[in-house]
Order: sequence, then C-alpha cells, then structure tokens
Amino acid sequence: MTRSPARRALGVLGGLATAAVALAVIAVIGLSALGITRFVPVLSDSMAPGMPVGSMAVTAPVPRADVAVGDVVVFTAPVGPRVRVIHRVTRVFGPEDAERLEGWSADRLAIETKGDNNPSGDPWIVTIGDDAVWERTSVVPFLGWPFVWLGDPLVRMIAFAVVGAGATAWALAAIWRRPAAPADAGVEAAPVEAASAAARTTGGSA
Repeated sequence: MTRSPARRALGVLGGLATAAVALAVIAVIGLSALGITRFVPVLSDSMAPGMPVGSMAVTAPVPRADVAVGDVVVFTAPVGPRVRVIHRVTRVFGPEDAERLEGWSADRLAIETKGDNNPSGDPWIVTIGDDAVWERTSVVPFLGWPFVWLGDPLVRMIAFAVVGAGATAWALAAIWRRPAAPADAGVEAAPVEAASAAARTTGGSA
C-alpha cells in the first residue's frame, strides 16, 4: 500500500527535524570537547531578567587575569552542594587582600559574586585556580527548558519511558513493513524448470 502525499511529507519533515537535532547535539558536544564554548542551562531566576530560568547561557574561556567586575562567569559553589553557578562578579581580590583570604595565592583568582535578581551577594568567596574562566557571551531563550524538566525525577522517568516506547514502536513498525515473499513463488518455478529440462532433452535426441 502506497503512502499518501501528506504522510510522505510528514515523514520527510520528521526526518529533517531529527537530523537537525542530531547535528545540534553533535555541534554542542564537539564545541565543548574542543574547548571553544560551553552551554550552561539556567535553572533558576537568580539572574533574571537577562537570564531567565529555562534559557541557555553560551560561554567562552577567558584568561583568569582578564576577569573583571561586571563579568558573568561560571564556577562551582564552594559551600553546600557542589552545584554549578553562573553569577556576576562584584569584586576581584588582589594581593592587598591576601590577609583576609585564607589560602590565597597569586596563582588563583578570588572573587565575590551575586545573582542580578538576588537581594544580596553570594555567601562565599570563590577561588579559581584554572588558567581560564568560562564567561557568558550570549543567552539563548528557552533552550534550557529540557534540562530544567529533566531535573525532576518524575519527568525524567516519564521521558525515558516515552523514548523507550517510541524506539520499540519504531522497531516493530519496521518489521511489520517488511514485504513477505510471495506464497506461490515455488509453485510457479517448477513448470519453468520442467519445460527447460524437456527442451534440453528434445534438443539432445534430434
């Protein structure tokens, strides 16, 4: 049975959408692996309205020495759960502040940070020893929502179940669409072979 033009068009569109998503995922993984850029989903409104929850921050590496007040950088929270945070730098400590910073050294960056939407600064001093710091370069709206949803265990379980069911349905549909061999193929072959044999016998006895 042939597929209708509408179904064929939907199939083509679905294939193109799948290919686009796959290429986007490959690009994200490739750029991150090469150290060119990183994509950070925004999971809270601490940086709203410029970075609302559900958006995606695009970051690029900058030398540690170039970090200045006003930059929005990515770091790991030094207290509590070791979560990734993206907040604005409100102070950069220098050698004159060494006495008040335990373990401070010239080969580490020490900063204070704050979320733009928070009433007060973060309750910590962040120290970074890496040569490069990941700094926000742009924000893509809505792209981070899948990560927000997957943070909920129930949503994550449902998503895995839906993906598994979809993969199973696709595999079964592919099996059912496979054309079966004609049932009378063997019956029709016998007379042809018999006729060929008779012709050979007649020709040989002449």
